[in-house]
Amino acid sequence: HFNSHQNNQNPNENKGEVNNPSNPLQSQAEKPEEKKEKQKDIQNPYSPYSPLNQKKEQIKYNEKGFDYSKLKLLLSKAAPNKENIILLTTGSFNPVHRMHLEILHIAYKFLLSQNYNVLCSFISPSADCYVKHKQPPTIPFDVRCEIVQRAIEEYQLEIKDDEFKIFLHTWEGTQNTFIDFPDVIQEIQNELIRYQSKLVYVCGLDLFVKCAGYSLSKNVIAIDRKPYKNKKFMDNPKRLIYIIKDDNAEPFSSTSIKQYYLDSNYKEIERA
Repeated sequence: HFNSHQNNQNPNENKGEVNNPSNPLQSQAEKPEEKKEKQKDIQNPYSPYSPLNQKKEQIKYNEKGFDYSKLKLLLSKAAPNKENIILLTTGSFNPVHRMHLEILHIAYKFLLSQNYNVLCSFISPSADCYVKHKQPPTIPFDVRCEIVQRAIEEYQLEIKDDEFKIFLHTWEGTQNTFIDFPDVIQEIQNELIRYQSKLVYVCGLDLFVKCAGYSLSKNVIAIDRKPYKNKKFMDNPKRLIYIIKDDNAEPFSSTSIKQYYLDSNYKEIERA
């Protein structure tokens, strides 16, 4: 759309426009190669020319990170005499990719098969104070949240499962300091007590192997994906610990997507 707009624009249309030096989309003497680079780069969240990175009104977040009153409706529709589960995954999401959403859907389908109610899932992005130490380029929290929200909407349209609900949870990312995932789990679980629901953490097998026995000693679903193959751990239903093998997982990672961006490999970015 950006390219077609540029091609159809009347060259005399903006002659009286005052230049705004704070806007990276405007330039007093824009060179053809600069214009071409902007057109190519405008769809990428890392680019200063992306609409996602333009200055806008600050996003207002719920103090608790989520409007928990939404759970009342989900509880009213839940089957009686089954334990209520809410799923959570955390991370930088710098940027989010489809496997971040896919592991929640895998866990959701598995728990349904085990006769649980799965009310919804939360995705909790880390704060900027943590992400800024990651391999560059990095995306600001507000922009990561917007990208996550768009990814959720697209994924839910793709899978066509109206019962599978994913929500952005922003408590962790709005804190002034880094909050490790066990503390995020505890904070959200404290809020869920009044809704008679249990929080289950969803992660890759690599994190589970690293933290099993202390940070992840119960209420966790670990997704066994390539190249991490489980050779040690077994399911423990009494502690609600399950290892789910996923041979169809795509080898996506936020690091690889950043490399695709640096290589201008936009086809792989779109696929992820």
